[in-house]
Amino acid sequence: MEWRGLTADQLEAQYNPRRAVPDFEIHFKAYKERSEQSRAAHLGRYDIRYGSGPLQTYDLYPGARPNAPLFVIIHGGYWRGLDKSLHSFMIEPYLAAGCAVANINYDLCPAVTVDQIVRQTQEALVHLAQHAAEYNADAAKMVAFGHSAGAHLAAAAYALPWPADLGPRPDPAGLALVSGVYDLEPVLHISVNQEVRLDGAMAARNSLLRQPLKLKSKTLVAVGGLEPQAWLDQSEAFHAACRDAGTPSHVMTVAGTNHFSVLYAASDARQPLTGAILGMLQG
Repeated sequence: MEWRGLTADQLEAQYNPRRAVPDFEIHFKAYKERSEQSRAAHLGRYDIRYGSGPLQTYDLYPGARPNAPLFVIIHGGYWRGLDKSLHSFMIEPYLAAGCAVANINYDLCPAVTVDQIVRQTQEALVHLAQHAAEYNADAAKMVAFGHSAGAHLAAAAYALPWPADLGPRPDPAGLALVSGVYDLEPVLHISVNQEVRLDGAMAARNSLLRQPLKLKSKTLVAVGGLEPQAWLDQSEAFHAACRDAGTPSHVMTVAGTNHFSVLYAASDARQPLTGAILGMLQG
């Protein structure tokens, strides 16, 4: 779908998930309830600091044994909302498989820019790699998962230039990118940009269709089948760009799920999406 020909209302319907899924609050309530249950059921280490920003912390659930795979959750919210605490429910199938799990927060727009959040994500990945052994985890077995804007951040951390002052880049064993936003130019024209505050230059340098992943790592680009057409199209386009750049990318459409319900398919070992992610973690 060519977004440039759309009206303002059509742009909102295609690129604003809260407009596309009017009952999105039901899902946020379910996330909260399930996450409270998960935190009560598992012993974790909470709010470990990885940077100086107010929200630069993560929660950590150690692996069952030394050298376990490390599953890293990067939440969505269009870079300007939500919190790691709403995504604790996602830990269940990965802990059951023996993985260590890290659940990351980052500072939010408009207090910071998308440029800064990408940098914070890179800082988090370095911190986790450096401390993996303390968590019964192997940094070489790290799979970064991102949903929505979190998928953008997981991919951008590796697709965009790596800051030299952070030292060597800890390349992942895999990336699991779910219902991501990869083309940032349309965001300039929807209501969320009142908080995100992208300008044309920032949108261009953070748009991943222009700068696809060039990794040897397995990459899964998944998207909810009930997403608006433009959202489906950008996942397909990003997958194709990564594949053409030499990244072993695979695409999956998760039938019957929207932008918010797709997370249930990523946190249930009976579902193909979770199975695919566990397969990446287990080699």
